[in-house]
Amino acid sequence: MTALNRDTRRRGRWYGWLIAAAVGAWAPIMTLAAEPATVPSAAPGAATAPSAGPVSLLPEQTVPDGAAAPAEPSIDVGDLAAPGVDRIGLVDTTAGGFSAQLWRGTDLELLKQVMPRMPRRLPSPALRTLTKNLLLSPGTPPAVLTQVDAMNAAPPDAGEALPASQWLLEIRVATLAGLGDWAEVQALLDLVPPTQMTDGLRRFKAEANLATNHVIDACALAQAALNTSPDAYWQKIQVFCQIDINQSSAASLGLALLREQRVDDPVFFWAADVLGGARTPVPASFTRLEPLHYAMLRKAGAALPDNLAAVQEKITDPATLGWLAGLALPAEVVVKGDKTPANVRRDRRRALEDARTLLAERAVGVGTLSPEGLRAVYRSVNIKDPAPPPLSQVTAEDVRGRALLFQSALAQTVPTARAEVIALALDLVRSDRGVKGPLLTVMGQAYAEMLGEMEPTADLVWFAGTAARALLAVGPADKTATTKGKAWLDLARNMGRSSREAGQIADSLWPIERLLTGTAATAVQLPPQALRGWAAALPPATPAPDIASKREIVLSLLTAAGEPVTAADWLPVMGGSVRADGAAGLSPHIWNGLDLAAKAGRAGEATVLALAALDEDGLMRVSLPALQQVIASLRIAGRETDARALAVEALLVLGL
Repeated sequence: MTALNRDTRRRGRWYGWLIAAAVGAWAPIMTLAAEPATVPSAAPGAATAPSAGPVSLLPEQTVPDGAAAPAEPSIDVGDLAAPGVDRIGLVDTTAGGFSAQLWRGTDLELLKQVMPRMPRRLPSPALRTLTKNLLLSPGTPPAVLTQVDAMNAAPPDAGEALPASQWLLEIRVATLAGLGDWAEVQALLDLVPPTQMTDGLRRFKAEANLATNHVIDACALAQAALNTSPDAYWQKIQVFCQIDINQSSAASLGLALLREQRVDDPVFFWAADVLGGARTPVPASFTRLEPLHYAMLRKAGAALPDNLAAVQEKITDPATLGWLAGLALPAEVVVKGDKTPANVRRDRRRALEDARTLLAERAVGVGTLSPEGLRAVYRSVNIKDPAPPPLSQVTAEDVRGRALLFQSALAQTVPTARAEVIALALDLVRSDRGVKGPLLTVMGQAYAEMLGEMEPTADLVWFAGTAARALLAVGPADKTATTKGKAWLDLARNMGRSSREAGQIADSLWPIERLLTGTAATAVQLPPQALRGWAAALPPATPAPDIASKREIVLSLLTAAGEPVTAADWLPVMGGSVRADGAAGLSPHIWNGLDLAAKAGRAGEATVLALAALDEDGLMRVSLPALQQVIASLRIAGRETDARALAVEALLVLGL
C-alpha cells in the first residue's frame, strides 16, 4: 500500500484490477437473481405495507355517449407508454388516502420549502396514519403559481432541477424512509417504471431491499450501479454481497480498498468486524444504523452491542430504534482471568437489559417495532434479580417495574385480577403523561392483546374507563382495538342508567365518545348536562386550576372538531387569568398558511403544514391554541376523520 500512496497512477490501475477481479464473485448473485424471489417475513422494525396493496391509479378509457363504434377492431403496434410517476401510489380514498387532486391550487415552490420540514419521528399513531396516507396517495403534482423572490427563496438544492412529478415522488420516498417505513418504500418503488428511475430512487430501492431482507435484489442493483458510478456506497454493498455468498477473499480486498480510500463510515467497518466474528463495542459516535449496516448485523446474527446502554439516549432515528430493539441480548461470557466482581457484571447486564427495553418502548412509540416485539422484550426481563418491589410501589420511571407489571398481568388467569394489575400499569402512565416514562399510546399497544381477550361484562364495569382509553390510544389504524374500545364505552354508558359508578365512568368518557361519534352536523349546542356530568366525574381532590385546565383542553378540542361549543360553555373559566403553558406555538407563516390552505380546500398542503407545525414532538409540546388550529384546519380541508382521531389521541395522552 505504501507504493500505492506514492504513485497515484499505479493506484488507479490497482483499483481497476481489483474491481475487475471481484466481478467473478457476482456470477452466483446474478444467477440467483434470475430465480423467482421469495418474500421473507418482515424484518424487525420494518413497517407493514397497507392492506390495500400496491395500485397504480390510472384513468379508465370510456366511449362518449352517442359515439359510433369502429367498424372493425384495429390494433396499433408500438411501445406501451409507462404511467406517469404522479399516478403511482398504494392507497386511494376508499382506504383513507387522499384524492388525486390533493395538490390542486398548491404552489410548487411553497411545497418545496415546507415538505422537507415534515417530521420523520412521529410519536403519534394518528399522525403516522395521516402522514402515510398522504405519502402513499398518488396525485397530480402542483405547478409553479408565483414568481418567488430569489432573495427570499430557500437556497436551491438538487431536487429543484427535477420535474415536479419526479421531485414529488422522491420527497415522498425520502420521507417514508425517514419514518422507517422501508416496506412501503419498496412497494412504492416497485411501481416506478425503469425509465423513470433516478440515481436517488435507485439508492432508495437498494436500501429498501437491504432493510427488508431482499439481499439478492440489492446486490443486482449495486452491480449495475458500479458499471457507471465510482460511489463508495455501491462498493460497500458489493463487499457485503461478497460476504453473503462466502467470497471472503474478494470481500477482504474490497474492505482494504475502502480503507485505502479513507471512506468515513465507522459503523460500516464495525459491522464488518461483527460479520467476521468479533465482539467489539459500537463506535462512540454511533447514533444510527443505515439499512446496509442493519443487513450486515442481521447476516451475522448479531446481538446488542455491550456498550449500548452508554449510547442509547443519542439514538432517535426511527428505523434504528426498531432494528436495535429486535436484537437479542449477548450471551454472558466470563473470560478466564477476568476479576470483575459478579455484582458489577450483573449491574452491566441489567443496564443493557434496561437499555433494550427503553429502545423497544421508543420504537413502538414511533411505529418501527410491533407491539408483539415490545411484549417479547417485557417477557424476557429477569424480574427476580433483584427481588421485585410490591406492584403498588412501581414508579413511572421504573423500567423494570413496567416489565414486572406486564408479567404480573400476564400471569393472572382470573379476569378481575388481571384487570387490577393492568389498571395499576395504565393509571401510572396516564398520570405521568410521558414525562418519565412512555405515553399511553405505547402502553395501550403493549396491553391491547390482553385487553382484547377480556369481555366487557358487568363485573368489570369499574375497569371500563381504563380499558377504553388504552384500546383507543392504540390508534385509528388498528380497527380491532378501536372496536373493542368502543364496546367498553358502550358498557359504561348502558350500565350508567342503573349504576352510579358506571354513570360516573360514562360521564368521564363523554368528550372521547362525542369526538368518536361525530354528531356536530346535527347538534345545535353541546348538551349542558354532559359537560356538568364530565366536570363532576373528575376526582374530588382535583385542584381548581387543574379543573379549569382540563375544561380548556376539552372545549378547545371539541371546538377544533367542529362541535357546537358556545361562549356560555366557557363561562366557568372565563374569569381566570390569561395562562401561558410554556408550550411551543405556531409561527405566523405556518398559522396563516394553515388557515389559507384549509379554507381553500387544499388538503395536501394543509396536511403538510399541519405536520410541520407539530414537528417531531407530536402532541406533547405544542400549545393548546396551536393544536386547536391544526385539528380545525385538517377538518376544514376535508380530513375530518383524521382531525377527530387526532383530537381523541390528544385527550388520551393529556390525561383525560
